Amino acid sequence: MAEPVRVPMSGAGAQLTLETAAREPLRFLIVDDERINLMVLRAILEHDGHRVIQAADGLEAVAAFERDPPDMVLMDVMMPVLDGYEAARRIKTLAGARFVPVIFLTALTDEHSLARCVEAGGDDFLTKPYSRVILRSKISALLRLRELYRVREQQRDEILFHHRRLQQEQAIAERIFNKVVHRGCLDSPSIRYLISPVALFNGDLLLAARRPSGGLLVLLGDFAGHGLPAAVGALPTAEIFYVMTAKGYAVGDIVAEINHKLKTALPPELFLATCLLELDVSGTSLAVWNGGIPDVLIRAAHGKSLRRLPSRHLPLGVVKNSELDRSVELVRLDAGDRIYVHTDGLTEAVNAVGDMFGEQRLHRCLTEGVGAEDRFEALCASLDRFRGDIEQRDDITLLELTPVVGGKIPATDSTMPGALPRRPAHWRVTLELKVDALRQANPLPPVLQLVTELQSLNEHRERIYMVVAEMFNNALEHGLLRLDSALKDSPSGFAEYYQRREQAIATLNEGWISIELAHEPFTHGGQLSIQVRDSGPGYARTAPAGFAANAAASGRGLELLRTLCKSVIVHEPGNHVEAVYEWP
Repeated sequence: MAEPVRVPMSGAGAQLTLETAAREPLRFLIVDDERINLMVLRAILEHDGHRVIQAADGLEAVAAFERDPPDMVLMDVMMPVLDGYEAARRIKTLAGARFVPVIFLTALTDEHSLARCVEAGGDDFLTKPYSRVILRSKISALLRLRELYRVREQQRDEILFHHRRLQQEQAIAERIFNKVVHRGCLDSPSIRYLISPVALFNGDLLLAARRPSGGLLVLLGDFAGHGLPAAVGALPTAEIFYVMTAKGYAVGDIVAEINHKLKTALPPELFLATCLLELDVSGTSLAVWNGGIPDVLIRAAHGKSLRRLPSRHLPLGVVKNSELDRSVELVRLDAGDRIYVHTDGLTEAVNAVGDMFGEQRLHRCLTEGVGAEDRFEALCASLDRFRGDIEQRDDITLLELTPVVGGKIPATDSTMPGALPRRPAHWRVTLELKVDALRQANPLPPVLQLVTELQSLNEHRERIYMVVAEMFNNALEHGLLRLDSALKDSPSGFAEYYQRREQAIATLNEGWISIELAHEPFTHGGQLSIQVRDSGPGYARTAPAGFAANAAASGRGLELLRTLCKSVIVHEPGNHVEAVYEWP
């Protein structure tokens, strides 16, 4: 005896033995206008234990099918009232998605007639006179086919169910992703961008947030790959970016923290090509850290030249922090300059003939034709025309930054979550930094965090940060390092100034800076006294490049402090500055 054929069932993994199923009683509809044929078929089927419904013509057959749908139909071809062809068509329509086999009973043997049976929906033929062996074998074969059809339908339903559930889960994940990743200030008037992902989750990452000083920090990233694996890396990257930006950490510190997280938490193949750009609040200074992103392009306000800032670092997540270069490239900007950054999906986009959009076409779009205000839209339109209806192969992100030269200090609106309310209290904190600490640490973020934690001054963190940062940087750069701010007046001198700053810190042998914060509560609000001292000879009164020169170069200095504070006092001999900030 042959082994029964088993068809795997979904769900709990049950299996159906078709040989057993074939012995189970079935409902048959037999249709023939000759009574003797009906009697023969009925005898064969009932002898095998099946139930039988019979009809004398096609119209009766259709009505009988509607009343009590059978498992299988045996249909004569040539009948009065309604022939077998039309009756089979109507029965197949009534069956819908359910597979009900139809075996045509015919004495016809010509190919044309048999082809009409197939066209009408027939699944097999049985020629007259009837053979019990052949009939049973055909029924058995069609039962196997019906069971395979049923399994396929069940599997289809399960696939649809899992697909709907996956869509729901992806929708929830997308909402969480968007809340974490897109909570910054991409709606800033200084930013225009195009984001075109291949999958639901974008392998490209675009983040923007305000500094406590009012500057703007933007991160453009491109994960190796796209879709959900890229989103896994995007979540910790975004969290680190927003938190450290709001606390005032330097670009190099943010880069190192993201690199450490990606290196330790993600598999080696999932790294992040990254470009961070920082615009200061005055709009005249751009700091760039580029690790694996195509050249940053600066379009000058006048002329058609493009300045390129190529990648000088490895992508994040490739090497350990001990091997990571955190240094940034500094650029002086003029009014009207525009900055463009993109992922490689833009230049590698292809058209119908396989040509790439390429760097030359990109550069032409940025230097020729329309004016500055329309250049971004013209580039996006050019990309759309070039691609046409060709399916996108990689995520595409394009960013345009327009610095606002001479921009004002923004309203205090921190991206950090507000601290728990606390009643105004008396407190005093002093921090003194020696040479080795000045080389290694940036004291501003922890100082700002301390103020926020002690007195819940989260709404004032930007302005307090600007005051402390201005006083500390002047004490360091002019009090200890004796740098001349006049160098910043030219583009080449701007970069030279910060190069000298790094060299001077590296070679500094002695000196110190102290920061003292003291808070005095009022009935409504309080007063924060900020005092910064340094061991230098007194830059604020005697040095030629003191506060006044610094104000001319970058819009800061004493005038900035006086704008933000109730009072500013320079104590003799000029190495001790005291500012008083009041809050309501």
